[in-house]
Amino acid sequence: MRKQRALVSLVCVSLLALTLQGCAIKRWLFGPREEVIIIPEPLADSSATPSSPATPEDWPTTPSSSQGVIPGLTDGKGDAEVNPQYVTEADLLKVVSEFQRLAGKDTYRFPIPKDVTGANVYKATLTRLQDYEAKHPGAYLELLAFTRGRAYEGLHEYEKAIVQYQIVSQGKNQLSEEATKAITILTRFQELKQQPLTANTPMEYLQALDNQIATWQELQKEHAGTPYEALAREEEERLDRVKVTFLELNRYRIEDGNESVVLAYRQLIGKHQESKNVYRYQIEFADFYVTLAQEYVTQNDPQSLPFDPSIFEELGRTALRLYSQVAQEDGVMEKLEAKGKLEALEAYMARIGRLGR
Repeated sequence: MRKQRALVSLVCVSLLALTLQGCAIKRWLFGPREEVIIIPEPLADSSATPSSPATPEDWPTTPSSSQGVIPGLTDGKGDAEVNPQYVTEADLLKVVSEFQRLAGKDTYRFPIPKDVTGANVYKATLTRLQDYEAKHPGAYLELLAFTRGRAYEGLHEYEKAIVQYQIVSQGKNQLSEEATKAITILTRFQELKQQPLTANTPMEYLQALDNQIATWQELQKEHAGTPYEALAREEEERLDRVKVTFLELNRYRIEDGNESVVLAYRQLIGKHQESKNVYRYQIEFADFYVTLAQEYVTQNDPQSLPFDPSIFEELGRTALRLYSQVAQEDGVMEKLEAKGKLEALEAYMARIGRLGR
């Protein structure tokens, strides 16, 4: 009895499922369908006819609205190409910003800054501004002149810098006031630098150098805390080096000439300890002691009785000490040069020492 009821229930369920499935199939076959609207693409040329198909030149070059844009992917064109009106400003901004980023350093204490190519930033900027002006004649004359003036300042070309600042000061712009101040300062710098050194004797010449050095020291105090302080210190350092060179060239004409050169070198190194050139001065000071040692060997044969090994050793050891001080410094350009000269001097002293025994 139970089996018959179960069989009847199974038959009823099957009939119901077939009925529902048939309804769905009927609706799919005979029911209304959804209308699909097809939007035709616009023709590239309204005058084209079916007998004349469109050529590749007639194809649209810009993407249609139905084409998607993938973020992060471009066609390789920069903003300057898309917006030609910004090309001039972008080129100048790149040159000036690179110069301003590097040109503010103290060139008395630190070497002249280099740009990304390793070139002198002042010289490189002048070249780039010249190229820019050739491509865009008449654009931003005041800004170009002001930047040139700054570059000429760094190269100690005061007269050329004044000419550029005068172009800026003659116009009505935000840089005219600063350019006028620069003209006043650099005019005094140029006059002092061109001031002739009149002297009839070596002592008068040295006194004239000292007078100019004192004037540059006054200018340093007057412009303390500005970029012109570093320029004045560099000019003072240049004159101190001129004094040493003068004494070294005329040491045979001056009484106690060798002692005067040694004293001048010590004053130069002691006075300019913060200078970027202090290691160069130490190497040159050591070179002078090597010269004295070689002159002593030339005047006194190491194998003769007049030769005094103690004098030669003292001159050589002084040079070795100066060379070794520079050779032990890391991160300076003169390190390798000092090491090479140190080894050469050691070999020279060893050879003379064997001859003098």
